[in-house]
Amino acid sequence: PQKLQNGEENMWPEQLPNGKIKFFERYKNPYTNKWRRVSVTLETDTSRARKKAQRILDKKIKLKLISLSTSDMTLLELYNMWFPYYKKLVKRSSWIKVEPMMKHIYRYIPKDVLIAKIDEDLVYKLIDNMYTFGTLSLNYTKQTRTTLSTMLNFAVSKKLISSNPVLKTKVTPKKEEEARIRKRIEDKYLENEEFKQILEYMYSKPKRKTHALISEVLYLTGLRYGELQALRVRDYDGKTLSVNGTLDYTSVKISEAKKTTPKNLYSYRKIDLPNRVIEIIEEFLLENRLLVKGYSDDSFIFLASHKKNPLSLRSFNSVLASTEEELHFKKHLTSHIFRHSHISLLSELNLPLKVIMERVGHSDPKTTLAIYNHVTKNARKNAIDALNKL
Repeated sequence: PQKLQNGEENMWPEQLPNGKIKFFERYKNPYTNKWRRVSVTLETDTSRARKKAQRILDKKIKLKLISLSTSDMTLLELYNMWFPYYKKLVKRSSWIKVEPMMKHIYRYIPKDVLIAKIDEDLVYKLIDNMYTFGTLSLNYTKQTRTTLSTMLNFAVSKKLISSNPVLKTKVTPKKEEEARIRKRIEDKYLENEEFKQILEYMYSKPKRKTHALISEVLYLTGLRYGELQALRVRDYDGKTLSVNGTLDYTSVKISEAKKTTPKNLYSYRKIDLPNRVIEIIEEFLLENRLLVKGYSDDSFIFLASHKKNPLSLRSFNSVLASTEEELHFKKHLTSHIFRHSHISLLSELNLPLKVIMERVGHSDPKTTLAIYNHVTKNARKNAIDALNKL
């Protein structure tokens, strides 16, 4: 039992019309921070009676706290309890997205709704208004649903509710999106000839040289773009790159970006470099030392032209988008297609799946396996075709 803020004891007596004394005591629900009270009625208000009342009330409060019903916790109260935990466990780029998503959630599941009352119907109301009959994207709706699910999973782990209703729901893609979702696996990576075509075109444009060089590095290493941006001179030893972080400039300028931990534990890795990547890195280092004042081992490797900051993802993808449009290229070009292309490249070399996953820092084999199986299937077919020609 907690004392009131003014330091007085929680317990107090009130005389009933029949002359008996009813003793009350307040206690705070640790989950909602709301005050509750228990009571006991005795015949008299004496020192002995007060001690007896205190023992009874202490026992009642103890039982209440043990078998605490949390059905009076609201969604807002759960959020305020959960978010500090979540913020400690994920990267800034993840937790900073939560507040905008909560605005959508509160629009269809009110802040003051009791979490014990949240059911599948309420979750589907959110999904339908955001996506099914709304204008928001499939991916954003899925992310918002996942945020709500993560909160309610937390509530289950704290024994605030018995189950998570979000787990019984799903976001079903609209018919017009099904074709796009089921697009061929080939569209996720570049064939060697396609990559050469893109590279030659970019090198033909002097202003795109930096972008072309970075494209080669991504294609030959499988790095995520954020991992490439975060690489400093000290991470390169002439033969390998130590991947130990990613650059986070969510909601800030690239000049204010912070190096943070990589995507997951599997992302910490050393990458052996082919000769071409070593040549490109040496070219960047030479130019940076000549043109960037104060360039040191703590500086980033892949800088935008004559600047102290790495080339931003937006600038890089913007050039790729222009290249795609000008070449009338059929596949959608973003930085990530080079990562998938690297998986394809290693698959063609018949490297074991585990080796490929370790090189690209994959914890989930889903994407790796999809590309690997497709490429090796084609390789097997080519082998049979070659044998049939003998």
